[in-house]
Amino acid sequence: MVKLKSMSFQNKQEQAFTLAEVLITLGIIGVVAALTMPSLINKYQEMALKQQFKKVYNTISNAQLKAYSENDNNPYSCYYGIPGGCAEYAEDGSCARSYEFSINGECPQFYYALKSSLNVVKVCDDNALANGCISKYMKGINLVNRENNPDLSDEDADMSISGCAGFFDNYIKNVNPTWVLADGTIIGFYPVVLGKIFWVDINGQKKPNKWGYDIFAFQFREVRKGIVKIEGGGCMVVEKGGKSVSKMINDI
Repeated sequence: MVKLKSMSFQNKQEQAFTLAEVLITLGIIGVVAALTMPSLINKYQEMALKQQFKKVYNTISNAQLKAYSENDNNPYSCYYGIPGGCAEYAEDGSCARSYEFSINGECPQFYYALKSSLNVVKVCDDNALANGCISKYMKGINLVNRENNPDLSDEDADMSISGCAGFFDNYIKNVNPTWVLADGTIIGFYPVVLGKIFWVDINGQKKPNKWGYDIFAFQFREVRKGIVKIEGGGCMVVEKGGKSVSKMINDI
């Protein structure tokens, strides 16, 4: 009997893990976790930003419709026209009058109608950075464009997007009006044509504060006669690894 007990105890010892084996196993688990966790975190962050983009896109679209409904269900004259569209045809079928490309007549009215349709809790009429409406990490598109084109001089890089100077660093930080919504979303408007073209930081002052990640440019465009929708703005740059507005819209 004593011998049998001794053998049983010995078998149990042989079946147990040694400390070295446990440490090796934990080490392997740690290495696997170190390799996979960054990927999992990036996917989670990407999914979170995608859902936030969808929420903001719907919020602004609904505010646009509300503003139009209070204008006798008519779009305010503040949008880009149908590219190459014909507004009036001649008897022979040729185009007698093309759509205007840039319609700006009621941009101030649309700007304030849009404001009243959104839950705006803070307004910076100018000096958005100094007044705390935007993050200190926010960069104008001219600085991003320089980073994206290191072979160009700063002057040449800025000249390549000179038609979008209203979104340059100085304008965004010191000139343009900016709104902060109750959920933290930040909306900054292009000067002169207020309401027609704007950028949005979909998660507010939280990082990454990068174009194509959580900052996107939008504009209102007539897609067919009398139908105006929100779409990606022409003054949009994408930082390395980011996505365009059209790509984000397709993803949602």
